[in-house]
Amino acid sequence: MVTVDFDRDSIASSNGTLALELTAERREDERLCRAPRLPPASMLCGMRALTYFVEVDSASCGIQLFDDACRAYFRNRLFESIKRHSGQLHAYALLADHAWLLVSISSHWPLASLIGQVQDAYLIYFNQRFRRSSRRLRFYSALCRVEGERVVRECYRYIEQRPLKVGESELLGDIEWSSYPSNAFGHAGSGLVRHGCLESLGSDELGSLARYRSFVAQPLDPLCERYLDVALHERSNIEERNLNPAITEAFERGQSYS
Repeated sequence: MVTVDFDRDSIASSNGTLALELTAERREDERLCRAPRLPPASMLCGMRALTYFVEVDSASCGIQLFDDACRAYFRNRLFESIKRHSGQLHAYALLADHAWLLVSISSHWPLASLIGQVQDAYLIYFNQRFRRSSRRLRFYSALCRVEGERVVRECYRYIEQRPLKVGESELLGDIEWSSYPSNAFGHAGSGLVRHGCLESLGSDELGSLARYRSFVAQPLDPLCERYLDVALHERSNIEERNLNPAITEAFERGQSYS
């Protein structure tokens, strides 16, 4: 693949060779994004679904989610890719330089490759919109498999509280690019799928949504937050049955809701 380094003014240059090189690289990027890296969805029938806690860091390569249009494009590609491969998106928060996701997908499904496809598509969009070089920069992505109702519920709370934590929002749900409005108020047509760990909130919809809002509004236990951060960065799986007593107690402390 041809790699070209150029500044913004170079795009408007009359240098025909540069234009040909850029066109060749863009076509190569588009071909790679279309390449079928993943097995067909028909293979997923009867396979065990696994749940993953995911962090996508775009700041490391300068390809950020700068504005609403960027975030809308990234979110749409994410929903399309997960749905196309029979996965389920439970929660998300899209911030300027990070995205956090809670995703369930078949054990045969390479989630890292799926996220990579979304990144590749977004890179092409970003380069074309902002007239940037088509270098194949990659987001830093980290994911860990999470098992156990309490652990998955804490991932929900971690993600829903991110806009508050980083200062992009002053109130829960006051930011558009989060799953909180849909998960907390039951907005139809959001494309989100409720994880089974939330069944304990009750079967009546209004009561369940109220208890979810109460649950997410509680502060995330610092030990839980630290444990989730470390698991992400070390890409280590979290299984509730294997937690040590101190960590188990921390996850239990925040499980009350009314």
